[in-house]
Amino acid sequence: MEDGAMFGHIANWIYIGLAVYIVVVIVIGLYFSRGIKECDDHVVGGRDISFVYLVGSTAATWLCAGAILGAAGYAYMFGFQGTIYDPWAPALTLVLSGLFFVYRMRQAGYTSIVDFYDSRYGKKMSILYMIIQIIGTMSWLAGQMVAAGVLVQVTTGFSFTVSVIIGTIAIIVITYSGGLKALSRLDTMNTVLIIAALVLLLPAVIKGIGGWDYFVSNARVWDGLPPFALWPVSGSRGFLYYVGLFGFISYLAAWLGVGLGDLSCAILMQRALAARTAKTASGGFICAGVLYLGIAMIPVLIGIAIFTHGFRIASPVDNEHVLIWAAQNFMPDWFAVFFIVMLAGAIISTAGDSVLINSTLLGHNLYRYFKPKATTVDTLKAVRIAIPVTAVICMIIAIAFPSLYKLIVFAGCIGLPTVVPAFIAGLFWKKANLKGAVASWFAGVIAWAIGFAAALPHTIEANWYMVDFEKWYWVDEGIWDALFFATIPAAVVCVITLVVVSLKTQQSDPPKQMKTASGESMEGKPLFFWSKDKEA
Repeated sequence: MEDGAMFGHIANWIYIGLAVYIVVVIVIGLYFSRGIKECDDHVVGGRDISFVYLVGSTAATWLCAGAILGAAGYAYMFGFQGTIYDPWAPALTLVLSGLFFVYRMRQAGYTSIVDFYDSRYGKKMSILYMIIQIIGTMSWLAGQMVAAGVLVQVTTGFSFTVSVIIGTIAIIVITYSGGLKALSRLDTMNTVLIIAALVLLLPAVIKGIGGWDYFVSNARVWDGLPPFALWPVSGSRGFLYYVGLFGFISYLAAWLGVGLGDLSCAILMQRALAARTAKTASGGFICAGVLYLGIAMIPVLIGIAIFTHGFRIASPVDNEHVLIWAAQNFMPDWFAVFFIVMLAGAIISTAGDSVLINSTLLGHNLYRYFKPKATTVDTLKAVRIAIPVTAVICMIIAIAFPSLYKLIVFAGCIGLPTVVPAFIAGLFWKKANLKGAVASWFAGVIAWAIGFAAALPHTIEANWYMVDFEKWYWVDEGIWDALFFATIPAAVVCVITLVVVSLKTQQSDPPKQMKTASGESMEGKPLFFWSKDKEA
């Protein structure tokens, strides 16, 4: 059955639902724009995001098309093993951030995480960080726009181009007008509605296939792996059919590529920096991690259930349609309309986060390098100019290259072998210096490229058994597997380089202390939310 025909009889209701949602988005943006007078009001919400909004907003940051449609699709294909990259690894990121990292970052009072790299290392390292983040956020944003276009296209019949343009307009309006305060409210609203929709859908699907006992006893997935195995299995199946040392490293990459690679993610840190207090940031991130995993496991279970039920996709590339099929076949029409609109809303709000972060990097950080005497009002203007520019560029990329879904995961992994070691060392190791950080960045990039080239023949060969079935898809899977595999050895090289070069250059490049946004030393401030007020 063609997806466009699947929803043809309720297309008008979907149009109305999307129109109403976009109007609500515009109203929210215009309402919160009244209180925006300077850059901090726009990009960190005036540092007044409460615990409830922080939890909802942070969880919703990950609750995008990748988590909802992608997790269901990959669970349908590979079971729990296929979903480690998402939702398991992002949940790990949030919990680790809450336990060890965001407390100290919020104490410092930065406007963006680039300020940390600038203060702790210097402009060279902050520029290198910005390069990674701009690539990552634009990859993430283009992927969200592709997902938005596909979602609207397959459910309403709009052309892909028109669908992407509609989503882009909504993203620009909400981000341009209301900034982080508006996005945090929108994210929280979306989180509540998405939870409600998924909570209603899961029992309907389980009941439709024969109940929980039948599901647990008979669960199967497309690739024949044990559906509930979260670890490598014995024999030739290993981790996604990678075995031995290669399989072990691939398994680590699945957990740590995003799990650690997103620790210094600008999108997440923007949430922490906007929290009302440092303890609010820590507690909010931990709770958001637990909440996110709980929500995102629902589409995972639905994906497995749909394969167990007997639904078969025509091609593996269509696996992201599984959740939409479930909503259409196990729920009444009104629910399908509601569900599609809420998915679109999750995509719009997540993409809005990405636009805001990229615009902050360009308008707040990069602009100040060229205009060091710029006022907060000046930087606000620069950020607002960067918002539509960023969105339009990513829209063009999405329209020109509509196969960018995997770049959502790439956006998380890109930090692990490049900027995350310097981030962690900058917070907790006083001897880390600029030369060590810069050297580690270049060493990580080079090692990543070499590791990718070395792993590629093996991953292509491992996927070659499917050459008679969508050959191009499995070759593409092999390329991505090699790219993710290589993050682990590259991260090791990055860490070693950081330590060795920093120790060798202590005299020629004395390490800088971590300071607050106002220039005060962070020495003596507690490292974690459970620490006592004594010198660390």
